[in-house]
Amino acid sequence: MLRATCVLPSIARLLPSCGVALALLATPSAALAQQGGEIRIRVVDAQGQAVTQAQVRIRGTDFASRLEDNGEARFRDVPAGDYVIEVTTETGGRGIEAVSVGVGEAVEVTITVSAAIGVADIVVSLAAELYTPRDVLRGADLTARTEASLGETLAGRPGVSSSYHGAGASRPIIRGLGGSRIRVLESGVGSGDASTTSPDHAPGVEAATADRIEVIRGPATLLYGGAIGGVVNIEDGRVPQRLPGSSATGSVTLRGGTVGRERNVGGRFDGAVGNVAYHMSGLYRNTGDFRVPHDGILPNTSITSSRVAVGLSHIGSRGFVGVSFSGLGNDYGVPGEHHHHGEGDDHEEEEDDHGEEDDHEEEDGNIRIDLRQRRADLMAGRDLGDGFFNSVNLRFGLADYQHSELLLHDDGDQDVEARFFNNEWEGRLEVRHQFARPGSGAFGIQARHRNFQALGEGQEVLIAPATTTTFAAFVFEEMRFGRAGLQAGARIESQRTSAEGFPARRSFLNMSGSVGAEFNVAGDMSLFLSGARAERAPTSDELFTSGQHLALLANEFGNPNLSSEVAYTVDAGVRLEGPIRGELSFFVNSFDSFIYRAISDAPDGGLRELRWRQAPAVFRGFEVQASTEIFHIGDGHLVLDAWGDYVRAELSDDNEPLPQIPPLSLGTGLGWSSPTWRGRASVRRIGAQNRIAPLETATDSYTMLDANVGYRLVQGAVLHDITLYGKNLTDQEARNHTSLIKEFVPLPGREIRLIYQLTF
Repeated sequence: MLRATCVLPSIARLLPSCGVALALLATPSAALAQQGGEIRIRVVDAQGQAVTQAQVRIRGTDFASRLEDNGEARFRDVPAGDYVIEVTTETGGRGIEAVSVGVGEAVEVTITVSAAIGVADIVVSLAAELYTPRDVLRGADLTARTEASLGETLAGRPGVSSSYHGAGASRPIIRGLGGSRIRVLESGVGSGDASTTSPDHAPGVEAATADRIEVIRGPATLLYGGAIGGVVNIEDGRVPQRLPGSSATGSVTLRGGTVGRERNVGGRFDGAVGNVAYHMSGLYRNTGDFRVPHDGILPNTSITSSRVAVGLSHIGSRGFVGVSFSGLGNDYGVPGEHHHHGEGDDHEEEEDDHGEEDDHEEEDGNIRIDLRQRRADLMAGRDLGDGFFNSVNLRFGLADYQHSELLLHDDGDQDVEARFFNNEWEGRLEVRHQFARPGSGAFGIQARHRNFQALGEGQEVLIAPATTTTFAAFVFEEMRFGRAGLQAGARIESQRTSAEGFPARRSFLNMSGSVGAEFNVAGDMSLFLSGARAERAPTSDELFTSGQHLALLANEFGNPNLSSEVAYTVDAGVRLEGPIRGELSFFVNSFDSFIYRAISDAPDGGLRELRWRQAPAVFRGFEVQASTEIFHIGDGHLVLDAWGDYVRAELSDDNEPLPQIPPLSLGTGLGWSSPTWRGRASVRRIGAQNRIAPLETATDSYTMLDANVGYRLVQGAVLHDITLYGKNLTDQEARNHTSLIKEFVPLPGREIRLIYQLTF
């Protein structure tokens, strides 16, 4: 049962802070779009029969639709120009066709798709259907925004910030929650890395090769286990799920940037031989040390990374089965003032919690991380027809991960300060069903096994070798009643964790559930409300860490007595779909036993301490985004958008602020789009953060000005996209409050980036 005594007062205290958010949604449209042309689309299979279960979209635009029962779709008010129409089916494969449309012209096109099935991704569709806020980054927007790290790629989206630990390492922070509360998935299963252990550890994923990245927050996250803060799911097509509509498709992307002298090349190729589809992709990135405002070059921020993936699938008329193999390498610097503490120094001896005395010898140097991951994936899907059971999906990933933290000295020598190892597999089986005309849902099971350890200098144990085994079952159901919808989900999860040197094995049984409702109050407006109770078991690093972690400039200590976190979450808001499109949501996360990393003061000449603790806490805030078309000129559209987010987090017992909480963020942008040209300028204001935890430092406010302009050339079914992108154009000095090293490492300075992408 949700704790109304905590949640309702939290919402009441939040409302005075949200006037600016309500004003953003209330902005009226200056003008409605003028008439354009019309495109009528008919989709058939190789035998000329109508295909009905498919999604149709016009590449590079917001036009997208499901096919009607007769296998047709219609797009009205399409600006005059040349377009590429793409059909992706649940039962018929994929097809592409180029068309031209003029003002007042109605164009009819028939697209033939292969008679092979591509089973839809249940992982993404389930999360998308829950009545909670979500965000999808794809297409030209994803190409322009892609950074060297996942966190920076998503930073600035509503409700999303970054744990910025230099340009090479950052994870997303969603609604003020990060670390293991944010599950990073690849095609629905875990990324199998060590990024939740520490913010200096980069995720074992590559945003530059993604087809789309989806951010899910709110009660929908219980479907994935432990993701109390949110889910980031990356789809990159490494396991083909459908035959290409033509003999082959692919892309080549070239990228160059000024702030770190970035040089980046990537490509992918998808094709088929008979019913066997294949995928090949690769990426290479190289940057020098990054430039920061006023101080010039920030040492030890260079990056060299590469990724290769191959996949193969057999695709039949009712399903597919496929495998992929991928490798990732990443060598990046961790900026900051690092000092090695060894034996034999004249510093005063200090006693740790275990009664041991340490002598210290201090040496300066740079920390670099050498990361390697090898991964295998298995995916399968089967269409079960129109009975009670519709389809079944299987996802399985196996990852072998390790990275070394190297201390580089001025004389060229290097010491291995720490080594992290993670061998992990995760599998997920989902069955989708439809029990009545207005009702549908899915149920499934999920299992995960992880062997993890970390060794410090001289092979001393930093994180004891630990084994974690998780098994879960989940269910999700949906019903529609006219203008209203109701959804519910539940999950039960068992986790067992044991570590060498700790006699007791920790066992956790977590039960989570959520309900959501949406009601269409008018043609363009819907209200939504959802609530959840979610549990998360502590990770092995939160339980068993003990030792010096130089990349964090700290000694870190876990707590083997931690219990499961219990969070009670409420989301409420309004969604608009008319001339003004947008969403405003309020949320409250109330924790019975929040696990957090507390900062303790550093002794003279030593490192600060980070200790895992547990206490009741509450997070409350809002997210808002809205857009409206200002006017229409010829085949171009001018759109104004605005967004913002805020989170306030504190311990419940004494209202003490929690550390690394992002401040208020507000932004607005003006974008132009046409079949040939597109452009956008945006201003984002990040407020000062003066609500700080003990021993944490405040950060000043700053303003970011970004802009981009792009040109598209269509030659048949081939697209040429050229984008010029400018970031932090005013060269503003800025420090990210959510970063543990913000005192030493500001955000990068002005960058001009040129991107060319060829798609065929």
